Amino acid sequence: MKTLLSFLVLFSLSILYGQSIDLAKSYHSHKLIQKAKEEFILVLHTSKSPDSKAEALYWLGNISFEESSYSTAFEDWKKLVSDYPTSKYADEIKGRLEQLKDVIQQVSEENITSSIARSYLRNGDFWSKAESKFIIDNSWLPNVELACEWYDRVIKEFSGINAAEEAYKQKLFALFGWVETGRYAESYGLRKDFDKYIPQILQTFQEYETNFPASSMLQGFRLQIAQAYWHKKDWNKTREWLQRIIDSSKGLTTFYSETAKARLKKVEY
Repeated sequence: MKTLLSFLVLFSLSILYGQSIDLAKSYHSHKLIQKAKEEFILVLHTSKSPDSKAEALYWLGNISFEESSYSTAFEDWKKLVSDYPTSKYADEIKGRLEQLKDVIQQVSEENITSSIARSYLRNGDFWSKAESKFIIDNSWLPNVELACEWYDRVIKEFSGINAAEEAYKQKLFALFGWVETGRYAESYGLRKDFDKYIPQILQTFQEYETNFPASSMLQGFRLQIAQAYWHKKDWNKTREWLQRIIDSSKGLTTFYSETAKARLKKVEY
């Protein structure tokens, strides 16, 4: 009887903490970050379930990383790997820890707890006119591809959270490319090679749209794609993407829907 009672108590607690985890995730997805943190911390300190504790540490680390509190994220994830090494979350995090060390080095001053040391550093900075950053000559390097590799890492490792959404945006901007200023200016991405980059843009946009269908940037990127086809005088594709903008507006009058309607009146030139 006592064994059955213990089982029922543990089972009830597992349901309770599972609900708490779900509640915390819901807070997070609705941008109620402080409430999400409080709920995850509650699970971490009251749950009897190793799986619930591991998941709470995983999410607390993610939130700290999103908030640029890299040292806190590192400590949460290190505890996750140390205390719950067989957890599925530990397997995912192990590879991040080494990468996170590089990030922490860039913000290492927050680990210098001595106010005297910080005052010495500020005094030295007053006299030094050197910028605290490395200069890298990127001549003849595949800038777009190198940038996309890092954005893809974020998309893969931080799937479904704000960091991944931001990575999709930045990857698309990189693929659309840019033109340098100056006499010997170079072009990059779509600005340089339409045929090479438009398939990558379409694939990345499709993934972005699927994973973050409510993102406020989708309409802007649809217009960028429409304009890319317009500059190539591909009138059919231009009309297709302009119509996507209008359809996505669902009858509402928006900046992008009105811009698309105006362009549809005069596509060929």
